[in-house]
Amino acid sequence: MNQITINNTIIELFVGDLVSAQYDAIAIPTNSRLLPSGTLRCRVLKKAGHKIQLECNQIISKKTNIPIGSAVITSGGNLDAKFIVHARNGHDQKKLMLATWNSLRLIDNKGLNSVAFPPMSIEVIGFNAKVCAGIMIPTIQKYILEKNKNLKNVSICLETLPDYKEFESILSNITTPNYL
Repeated sequence: MNQITINNTIIELFVGDLVSAQYDAIAIPTNSRLLPSGTLRCRVLKKAGHKIQLECNQIISKKTNIPIGSAVITSGGNLDAKFIVHARNGHDQKKLMLATWNSLRLIDNKGLNSVAFPPMSIEVIGFNAKVCAGIMIPTIQKYILEKNKNLKNVSICLETLPDYKEFESILSNITTPNYL
C-alpha cells in the first residue's frame, strides 16, 4: 500500500527526488539559523537559488533562531514547489512530532493543498526509517483528522527502497474511523 485517504486527503509514499517534487510546498529539515547543512537541505537550497538563503536570513534577522519543533516558510525559488517549509527537528521523538505537526499547520494555514516531506529525522538526527515513520505517519493522520482545512495531499518522499518499505509497513497499519 502506498497511499490511504482520510477525510478526502491522500497520504502517500513515493520513491524519488524531493528536490524535483511538484507540490505546493516541500518540507526540509533545518538548523536553528536556517543555514545550509545536511545533504538534502544543501541540494534543495542549491537548486532553489540564492534568493532562498536571503529569505532565510531575513527571517533570522527578526527571530534570532528557529526553536526546535517549529517551522518557517519561504518561497520555492527555482524549484517546481511554490514554497519551502524549513522544519526544525530535535533529537527526540516528541520534537519530530512537533516539527511535523507545525509544518502541516503552517502549510494548511497558508491555504496550500499539497506538500511533500522527506523522512525528516533520518539524515540529520539519525533515527532509523521505522522510528521516523512511526512518528510522522500517525502525526499526519492526527492532523488531518483534527485540524485540516486545505490539505488534499500529504506525501512522503523516500530516497531508498528499504526506507520506503519501512514507511509502507507503518502506513498499511493505519486504520481510519468508520465514520470517514
